[in-house]
Amino acid sequence: MRAANSGLLILTMLAGMAGCSRSDSEKLKRDAKETGEAVRQTATDAAEAARRSAQEAADKARAETPGAVDATKKAAQETSEKIRKAADKAAQEAKETADKAADAAKKARDKAKQQ
Repeated sequence: MRAANSGLLILTMLAGMAGCSRSDSEKLKRDAKETGEAVRQTATDAAEAARRSAQEAADKARAETPGAVDATKKAAQETSEKIRKAADKAAQEAKETADKAADAAKKARDKAKQQ
């Protein structure tokens, strides 16, 4: 921005040295000042747009974060429930197998006593 203002100022001085009338010099000076202000305003607008964009992105991320946290909690709960059910099923199957083994052992003892 300063470079643009400096460049315009130099052009204004060169134009003045080249024999422009006082009114031309004043007009060039005024134009250079207006151009500098326009460049400054454009830079300010661009910075404001970037700030708004960053703020919108941050707001969107904040808004999506609770959903992600809730989804993660739900997935963890579902996984925990599935693991618990699988463990209960495995324990039940182990108990049934142990009961069958105990019955088979009892039948084998009873059969051995009868002989």
